[in-house]
Amino acid sequence: MSPRPTAPPLTAAAALAAGVLLAGCSSGTAEGADSPQTAVVTFFHALGAKDSTGACAVISTQGKALEGVGLQQCQVGFDKVLASLADQRDIAALSGARVSGAQVTGDRATVRQAQITSVPDGFQNDIDLVRLDGRWYIDSPSAADPPSADPTG
Repeated sequence: MSPRPTAPPLTAAAALAAGVLLAGCSSGTAEGADSPQTAVVTFFHALGAKDSTGACAVISTQGKALEGVGLQQCQVGFDKVLASLADQRDIAALSGARVSGAQVTGDRATVRQAQITSVPDGFQNDIDLVRLDGRWYIDSPSAADPPSADPTG
């Protein structure tokens, strides 16, 4: 049995993206989504399809959408993580993710774990989002908060 993450893969992946983000580049920008629910579904579906570009398109860090080299490095990081996972069926199953709602307060939102369904055990956790220029992004932790390598938390 492969270890299952206790933090959502998006938290670890978003932290990975934040950790490799390089400031100062402006070519190629993440796209975000029209709602918090759509951002989370887009992220999970992209991961399920092993589409690192689609997953990174809905991630922000430190109040900014990923862009340029940071966006490219997010994509490379996801490609490496997705290729290295022992149980590829769990990743493929993310393509069926559904989100039933979100708690929105101004430009911040949270999708609660109970609002995420049709994903493998261990992938349902609260997800924080931020609205930037009218688009919703999964709000990654800062680069100072690296992802946990310990599958037990």
